[in-house]
Amino acid sequence: MPPVEQRIQQALNDRSLGSEGLFHSLSLLLSAGGDRRILSDPFTGRNRYGTRTTLAEDEISFASTTASNVSAKGLAAAGYELQRLFGMDAPSSVAVDRWFDDLRASIHHKLACGDAEIILAASGTDVELLAICMMAGLSTRPLTNILIAPDETGSGVPLAAAGRHYSDLTALGRPVAAGAPLEGVSADRIDVCAISIRNEIGQARLPDEIDADLIAMVERELKRGRDVLVHVLDTSKTGLTGVTRQAARHVHGLAPGRVRVIVDACQYRCSNATVRQDIADGFMVAVTGSKFIAGPPFSGALLVPGSIAEELGSIVDLPAGLAEYTALYDWSETLRASMSFAFGSELNLGLGLRWVAALANLADGIAVDEGLQGLIKRQFAHLVRARMGDIDGAFLHPEDDGEHLGSRAIVPMTIMDETGAFASFAQAQSIHLAMREAVEGPVCHLGQAVKLGSRSVLRVAASALDIATVSGRMALGNSLEEAFKPIETNLDIVFAKWAAIRATERRA
Repeated sequence: MPPVEQRIQQALNDRSLGSEGLFHSLSLLLSAGGDRRILSDPFTGRNRYGTRTTLAEDEISFASTTASNVSAKGLAAAGYELQRLFGMDAPSSVAVDRWFDDLRASIHHKLACGDAEIILAASGTDVELLAICMMAGLSTRPLTNILIAPDETGSGVPLAAAGRHYSDLTALGRPVAAGAPLEGVSADRIDVCAISIRNEIGQARLPDEIDADLIAMVERELKRGRDVLVHVLDTSKTGLTGVTRQAARHVHGLAPGRVRVIVDACQYRCSNATVRQDIADGFMVAVTGSKFIAGPPFSGALLVPGSIAEELGSIVDLPAGLAEYTALYDWSETLRASMSFAFGSELNLGLGLRWVAALANLADGIAVDEGLQGLIKRQFAHLVRARMGDIDGAFLHPEDDGEHLGSRAIVPMTIMDETGAFASFAQAQSIHLAMREAVEGPVCHLGQAVKLGSRSVLRVAASALDIATVSGRMALGNSLEEAFKPIETNLDIVFAKWAAIRATERRA
């Protein structure tokens, strides 16, 4: 039995302990099936992002750009599904393969993603690795993988995009050599190119410039006899987009079968209708349940259009090293039956349970009318901006202003040091870590620091849970302003704590 399944079985042996044992097992499982970033510290109970897999309702979070604690609703849903899967709820017990099929069906229903097949993956970075391995199996030519703003997506993405191990431990618990190519991927087959969405001083580039760079790069790589994977960045860490859908459709049509497109919607701050159109256009879509949806970290999926799913049956050599990252039941029965691949593990239960918790959050959020969602997001951005003056040394830089603040509900705040100069990345991240300590107020979670040229920003963002909370209160007859009162109170606490931390820093 592979090591991950051994740990799962050991955890499930606690089920005879009743509800306390169940939730202990559930907490362990929610932090299993991912790389080192998800592992909980035995002393703090927190992973590398500072989040927990137990209830932390006394903590305040506006960190849906990075990671969130598991919600009460999500924990309850995952607990129920754990019982259903392992026969602790006999009337609704279900076999493992059916359980994962049901999970994919639930994701499909809630995201309304057309004819897409769904392949589960532990994180957005694992989705990237999955996509390029699929390209390597579908193509006989050298490959070029074109990333958009990798500095505003994920730190491990460039390595994964090259078909290389991005960490020394895989989601399925296999030790590997970080930076080495996966088995079955030759070291010189994949070139990775990047297109920036900001210039060297952190200013947002014009969409036409980004599109022109992409088109020229794709044309050049095709002339070199290479097949190309093109990324569309739906939402960056700071709320920007990169490559228009129009440009993506253009390059997709330049050489059908040789140019493929993947939309990075891992933040999931777009509408279901947008995702559905991307699928209809023949684009793969990368999503996670752990950003805007605010599920526990490490719940990813690749949405594969039906046309590409049909091609997967013709794959002869899917890189064998992918078995270190993907399990049998991450794939649908249809895909498993059509392809020949030696999976090394049957299931990633932690991944499945994290998606269950995420979908519990999403259920209320997606029920909110798109127009009302937009209104709530804009109001959130307005409330954050109104409180910026409370903090000495943090402001909204003009380069970060724009309509995307309201549409994406991400507000990046530029950090200054005690001399009035831009703070370093390390200084900004130290504030982020200080906010997570139970001093000067409750534990507060913000989005991790991001470096933009010479600036560094911290991010305050709304989640699907926030949208659902406000919408629910409005449905009871509250005005928009009244419905926002609980969130306003939390924002006041966050900004008061932030101001106190800055004041302490200046006295030190």
